[in-house]
Amino acid sequence: MLPPAKVGQDRKRPLSGGVHAMKHAQLVVLMLWSTAATGEVPALCADVANQVEGTLCAKRKLDAAEASLAKAREALQAKLDPSGRHNLDLAQQAWRRFRDLECNLETGYDAEHPDENGTIMPMLIGECATALTERRTRDLTDQLACPGGDLSCER
Repeated sequence: MLPPAKVGQDRKRPLSGGVHAMKHAQLVVLMLWSTAATGEVPALCADVANQVEGTLCAKRKLDAAEASLAKAREALQAKLDPSGRHNLDLAQQAWRRFRDLECNLETGYDAEHPDENGTIMPMLIGECATALTERRTRDLTDQLACPGGDLSCER
């Protein structure tokens, strides 16, 4: 324990209750994360005031893109037979894995040393995942007009 600081002396003290301080920090992040859904999303998350806002912006954009993808997938599933639904499920699983790995490649994410990626990495990954998810949504929407097996249909 450090002796009491003398008047006029500026001594830094270690945080007391390390676990308590960590839980407080986690709570603050969760509160920011939960309120993120209420704000408007800028076109480019890099145009926000700070990195926390940029990461939250990317999360909101990805959540919106994921919701659109889910709607397109549900609409397509409704048109498919059981075999087609099974194939769509398998394709979607493979696509999600591809998306995540592709974003690692595009952003330079270092999976072997995740702590060295920097605070901007979640925003970059989110922006990449959003773009690929929007592209996948367009692909599934195109499938609605041109379901698998219909060779007369042009895309």
